[in-house]
Amino acid sequence: MESTCTAGSRISIREYFEIIINVMRSPVRFFEGVGQEEGMRRPLLFLMISALFFCSVSMTYFFENSLMMGFIMMLNAILMPAFGAVITFTLLGMTGTGKVPFAKVFNIYAYSSGAVMVVSWIPGLAIIMEPVRALLIGIGLVKAAGVGKIKAALVIVLTAAMILIFFWSAAPVIEELKPLLR
Repeated sequence: MESTCTAGSRISIREYFEIIINVMRSPVRFFEGVGQEEGMRRPLLFLMISALFFCSVSMTYFFENSLMMGFIMMLNAILMPAFGAVITFTLLGMTGTGKVPFAKVFNIYAYSSGAVMVVSWIPGLAIIMEPVRALLIGIGLVKAAGVGKIKAALVIVLTAAMILIFFWSAAPVIEELKPLLR
């Protein structure tokens, strides 16, 4: 576990798989180590590798090698954890939870999302893995960020609700803009 939480800017294949195994096997211990981690480079790299795997496999099996769909999926795989981290960070600030740095919240989202992404491409598992991702984020908020269990659960539910509201609100605007993009 020591090697997976160093502040290096590179990540080996062995370290990548160690992170996945540690997140899934013992998330409590893993996220305790994440609380000591500095910077966002390593978690971002982990997330990008997972996103690349997720998109390549999904494109190959489900989207007939559509480059545009792969690009959209890659953006989604990297930006959605970041968007969730921004909302969670904002909610933590609004609820009076000490000074939790954004990097710590982002790292929790990056590791949780990246670990789950590796199996989320399998049909039927995506719906099962979303609650697993939420649980991992909750454990991360409690162990790495020092948030109480009930507050972590509430913040996760509110984050999910705000993301849904955002996209439901954005859908009509996007529909109106579609003719301009053709």
